[in-house]
Formats: sequence, C-alpha cells, structure tokens
Amino acid sequence: MVPPRRDYALILLASVLWGTSFPGSKLAFGTFDPLFLTFARLALGALLGLAVLAARKRLHGTIFREPIVWALGAVNAAGFILQNEGILLTTASKTALLVNVNIVFIAILMVLFFRERMPATKVAGIVIGVCGVVVLATKLDPTSLAGGQFEGDLLVFAAGVLWAFYVVGMKKRADRGEDHVAMTAGILATSAVVAAVPLTFAGWPLPTSETGWLGILYLGLVPTFAPLMLYVASLRTISPTISSLLILLEVVVASILSVLMFQDPFDAFTLAGGALILFGAYVVVRGEPGPSGAVAGGLSAVPGDGPVPRPDREDR
Repeated sequence: MVPPRRDYALILLASVLWGTSFPGSKLAFGTFDPLFLTFARLALGALLGLAVLAARKRLHGTIFREPIVWALGAVNAAGFILQNEGILLTTASKTALLVNVNIVFIAILMVLFFRERMPATKVAGIVIGVCGVVVLATKLDPTSLAGGQFEGDLLVFAAGVLWAFYVVGMKKRADRGEDHVAMTAGILATSAVVAAVPLTFAGWPLPTSETGWLGILYLGLVPTFAPLMLYVASLRTISPTISSLLILLEVVVASILSVLMFQDPFDAFTLAGGALILFGAYVVVRGEPGPSGAVAGGLSAVPGDGPVPRPDREDR
C-alpha cells in the first residue's frame, strides 16, 4: 500500500508550522533566556495537548507509566537545550547545517534497526536535499561558516544526533498503534518536566519584556503541539527517512518569511536552495514503494546569520 496523499499533506503542513517558529524567535530576540524558553514552549505545547485530550474525554495517566515516553521526552528536551545553548556560541548557518544533518543519521539508524531498504532514489533525494540546505544556509560562501566556537558547533551537532535517535524511538512507539494525540501530549509533557530540571539550578530567568512573553506564547501554542501531532498522525505510513527530508521544507518556509517580514534579500541562492530541497523530496517520494511509518523530530529553522551575543539570548 502506497502512503495516502493525506499523510504527505500532514507532513507538509507540519513543516510549514515549524518554519513559522523563525519569526516567533526573531521578533522576541534578546528578551528571553533559552533555557526558560525551552521549558515554557514545551510546557505550553503539552498543556494544549492535554486540553485536547480532555475535550475528547481521553485524558488519563497511563501514557506516563511507560518508560519509553519518559525516555523520548528526555531526548527531545536535551536536543532543544543543546541547540538553544549551542547557537549562542556559533553562527546560524552552522546551526542550520549541523542540526539538519540528522537526516543522514536517521537513514543509517533505520537501516540498522528496521532493515529499511535504501535504494538509489532515496540516497539521491537525501543528497539533493542536504545540498539544498547547504545552498540556502551558506549561499555557497565558505566565509559564512567562519566564526563561532567549536563548543557551540559540537552542542548543535549533538542536538541533531539526539533528534535522530528520537525519530527512531518515535517509530518504535508508533508501531504499537497508540493514540497520536495522547502520544504527542505525553512526550511534550515529559519533555517539559525534564527541561525544568536545569532551571532549578540556574534559576528562573523570566522574559524582560512583553514582546518576549508574546514570543513564548506563539512558539508554545502554534509550532509545537500541532505540527508534532500532525507528524504522529502519519507515523504508520510514512518512513522516518522520508519525513526527515520533507521537514527540510521548514527551512524554505523560514527563508520566505524572512524575506516578507524582515526584508532579508531574496536571491538566486534562496531560490536554488529551495528548489533543490523540493526536488530532493520529490525524488524520494516518487521512489517510495510502500508504507513504513514514523515521524521526524521537531527541528526548527534558525534566524539570520551571525553569532548570538550571550547577553541577548535567543531560541530557534
């Protein structure tokens, strides 16, 4: 059975929603601490998910009794924290490349743990998509990757690797046929609990302005629960390798929004990078013979290039 077009549409919609996390971060630049934003965003997303479950009269605590839900929550929270702290020490271009390289690790893990076939079309699509990210992030200018510190690069890269394992873990969970709303809400709730741990030691640095609170509300209520739920809804028919490639569309969405909202330049590199990502997704989807099933992790695009000053902290 070929995956329904509806499930591909769910992934594309989720990519669009995740891509909008870019303006939410940039508009509130310098007004919040990344550790607090990580917790607040995950907590708001979890509360929204629990509210949906309550409205459907399916709210119960059984989801929190399973170790894998806590393990996935811990991995997701750690990925957010590593990326948010890492971007303070490196550039946005490096962050975009190092985080999204997890598509390669996802493909490898799917072969190792699920014996997923890796035909030439799938490999070609992955290579084309990664090339599109390179073009978008660097504009083929090697100097754009200059600057930053190795520590920041390492943190961001580790976030991408963690999210690769998170994706594979989500597939194992999805194969059990769980309620996608309950699974999404449960993982976000456990992620929020884990994300609160470092705040107990570092204090609770609240946003310094109304803009910061608005940014947190937007990031928590729009590009967190809803897109992850859409991905989980298509877990049993779309391979994680395909999902992780389609999620690269969020980079295209973020680039378009940066042009419309912040007057960032729209040039041939933006057009070419977006076209390569779309073409890579097309190649992979056209070559997919049948269902697998999983969801890509909740990565987000990053703001305009340049190191982020430590006093003015920003999240994706």
